[in-house]
Amino acid sequence: MHHTNPAAGMSPRAHRHALRKQQLAMACCLALAFPLAAQAQQSAEAAPAEQSVETLDTVRVTGIRAAIATAVETKNESTSIVEVVSAEDIGKLPDISIADSISRLPGLTMQRVDGRAQVIHIRGMSEQFGGTLLNGREQVSTGGSRGVELDQYPAELINGVTVYKTPDASLVGQGLSGTVDMQSIRPLDFDGRRITFSGQGEYNSLGKLIDGSSDKGYRASASYVDQFANDTIGFAIGVARMDSPFQEQQEKAWWWGNPDTWGAPQAGKPADAVARQAGEASLKSRDITRDGVMAVFEFKPSDTFHSILDVYHSTFDQDEVENSIMWNNDPWWRDAGGNPVTYTNVGTTTVGGVPVVTSGTLNNVGALNMLNEVNTREDKLFSAGWANTIKWGDIYTLKTDLSYSRAESTRSTLELQSAFGTPRTIDFNLQTGKGFNSFNIPGLDDPTQIYLGMDAMGWGRDGRTDVASTEDTLKSGRIELNRLVESSDFLRSYDVGVNVTRRNKDRDYVAYYVDLKNGRTPIRMDAVPHGHASMDFIGLGNVINFNARDLLGRFYDLRYEASENDLMKNYGIEEDIKTFYAKANIDLDMTDTIRLRGNVGVQYVRSEQSSTGPTVARDASNDWVIAGGQTIGASYGDILPSMNLSADFGDGLLLRFAAAKTLMRGPIEQMGAYTTAGVDVTTREWSGSGGNPKLEPYRATAYDISLEKYFGPTTYAALAVFYKSLETYIYTQNVRWDFTGYDDLGITPISNWGNFSTPVNGSGGYMRGAELSGAIGGDMIHPSLDGFGLLLNASYTESSIDPDGPGGSSTDTLPGLSKVVANATVYYEKHGFSARISQRYRDEYRGEYASLFGDRIYQNTMAESTMDLQVGYDFPETSKLSGLSVLLQVNNVTNEPYRTETTAGGIDQTIFLPSEYKEYGRQYLLGFRYKL
Repeated sequence: MHHTNPAAGMSPRAHRHALRKQQLAMACCLALAFPLAAQAQQSAEAAPAEQSVETLDTVRVTGIRAAIATAVETKNESTSIVEVVSAEDIGKLPDISIADSISRLPGLTMQRVDGRAQVIHIRGMSEQFGGTLLNGREQVSTGGSRGVELDQYPAELINGVTVYKTPDASLVGQGLSGTVDMQSIRPLDFDGRRITFSGQGEYNSLGKLIDGSSDKGYRASASYVDQFANDTIGFAIGVARMDSPFQEQQEKAWWWGNPDTWGAPQAGKPADAVARQAGEASLKSRDITRDGVMAVFEFKPSDTFHSILDVYHSTFDQDEVENSIMWNNDPWWRDAGGNPVTYTNVGTTTVGGVPVVTSGTLNNVGALNMLNEVNTREDKLFSAGWANTIKWGDIYTLKTDLSYSRAESTRSTLELQSAFGTPRTIDFNLQTGKGFNSFNIPGLDDPTQIYLGMDAMGWGRDGRTDVASTEDTLKSGRIELNRLVESSDFLRSYDVGVNVTRRNKDRDYVAYYVDLKNGRTPIRMDAVPHGHASMDFIGLGNVINFNARDLLGRFYDLRYEASENDLMKNYGIEEDIKTFYAKANIDLDMTDTIRLRGNVGVQYVRSEQSSTGPTVARDASNDWVIAGGQTIGASYGDILPSMNLSADFGDGLLLRFAAAKTLMRGPIEQMGAYTTAGVDVTTREWSGSGGNPKLEPYRATAYDISLEKYFGPTTYAALAVFYKSLETYIYTQNVRWDFTGYDDLGITPISNWGNFSTPVNGSGGYMRGAELSGAIGGDMIHPSLDGFGLLLNASYTESSIDPDGPGGSSTDTLPGLSKVVANATVYYEKHGFSARISQRYRDEYRGEYASLFGDRIYQNTMAESTMDLQVGYDFPETSKLSGLSVLLQVNNVTNEPYRTETTAGGIDQTIFLPSEYKEYGRQYLLGFRYKL
């Protein structure tokens, strides 16, 4: 027999986390074995010969344990494979944001954006592959694509979240990776009036990084729930406000390389050594203000009629100021006298057998630029839905639902440049692993040496400003009929329905160059109002800071000079989706001890899509202009069968199986009819590049198996495996293209076919993985541990898909894919006191982020482990302070950095070196909650 070493052939980078992953998996397995051992011991000690059926609701618990018990019960009773987060009480989810709460669920993790949890990755796939619903209705997004930013929804106004990991024929708007459904409260579910108030003060540990910024904020919320007319009318309203500071310290390498390979040696640099060729350091201070209101009106005059109206509205405003310093020291830059950058006092470190320059001095660095930026973001969200349920004849139920969702977003940036009058020297000491680098650049706080303007990087401007606007609307109507079947031994009921959706997403973008007045004459900084910001975190001390918006009208003029990319960001998308579905609901006793329940169904989805976008070309002055435009579209249909089966063996043991075909529409930003395509005046042949308004969805076939054992209200263990076969993935390729309908700008082509570079549906691959999860109540182990509890989960996911297409880079992974994700929460709750500490780990992954000038980029993001802490006390009913709770929360307890890596160019080996390193600080919140 032939044996292999699992570590053989592994790269150093792939191997370096192996031991930690094995230890993590071992710890999770051992912890999840505790309830099994406890159950076995209890069974052995049980005296009665007769067994009694246990239910999950025999013990009444409150607070943290009540939320866990509700979540466990919902998971147990669902016919689909789901994960659940439930509020401990009205407006009291277990974390400060929805994304934080659900990112602890098995197989899920969050991506930090600007230091906060913003989007969710399900089973190794980015937010673009997941569906997001509010009360079962599809939601639009404030971003440029489909991924919903969950920080737009206050946790105080959400009562629970269900994550569907398997499709269901009656679930409309579901994603390929999974579907997140947020739920508001239902006032008639309560037995009386409820009024709550809460408030928290907030502090960021990094302090005030920039003059005029803030390190303190607050959160406040209130809710009112009541019932009227003999509990036939219910009304609830909640409001929440957040004024939160976020700080960021960043240091970044633009690129690493060995320019000797390209015939460009640098004086003083050791031969064939890899060196950092450009760098950047920045400070950011943000103030985020979010106001949200959720209202619910519920009317149930009888058991045969039920009507619910939900309305949600929020505004989200972000003001950001940024100070940054950037320089270019590559061998191709020259000063006015033609002199390059040189090295002295060089030290190197060997990385993967390659010498890497990690210390020394850069001389004659003239391409050194300082940017002061002011960036704003204004988002508005509105969502409304009206659902009605009518029952008649004891067997028929008719459901109707009308909904509307709208998102408006405006984002603006303004950057102004300043620089030294002469080249500088830069002393540096670089890390090849974790940690900030250190630098020394004399004169950064001296206003007599620094000038507005100078254009040290040769960009042809003294600044830049842009405004990007997005409007996303979705209208939907649905009707569903359910019929009970009393004569069948296995078919309990069936559903038939149709849902019609129209979505419109429009994007507008405009950019201007900013030039100093008087022919771009530089202005010395001592003649300009300014302050200071501290860059002590990388050894640079104080640097000059000014408010870019205050200086704009006084010192600058705007110049319109659009680029090709700028103009192609103006387009609109329209989608008309009709979903017809039928589902049979199954419930039968297969044997005396095995009960089978679930559903089998099918959707037929008819899609019609179109886009109106510009044709961008150069005019007679060689400037980029919108020279024409077109409306292009496509239509197609998909049949999507699905099956969810759950075999209940009794005593809390369940085996689930699911299979389905599913789809997720392509990224909206890739579907615009924007193009540079044109007809060559000489050959009269079409060619160009642009978006693909004919782009069809990602399509996949998915299989899931889950084995679950429920031991009590707060205790369970589960093992799930899944496999997704993606029939197609979307890649940018050069293809033969039918340009029928495109604007030829007056030049008649010899054929409507030509070459086009655009995103297209290419070959797919698999996604597969396993998830181990469990919740353990301390009393299951020993009575002395009553009040303690533990939540654990770990997952492993892998994929065969290369996101760059066949033959692409072997170092890139699917966006959002972390092979290993793990979460652990230890809690204690008794006698009014509660405490919880949570640790979240995700392996390295390829993240998708908003970038400069409205673009989106991918970055290789390193593994991270974040810790959050909560401590609270609820005053008892016997106290004069009954109804009052106090709570201390600390997010990012260990100040976990955000890190990215990049490969080095000009060498045969593949080595990874640091790119970005950011710290966001710890977030402290201290507050109260009062319930009447």
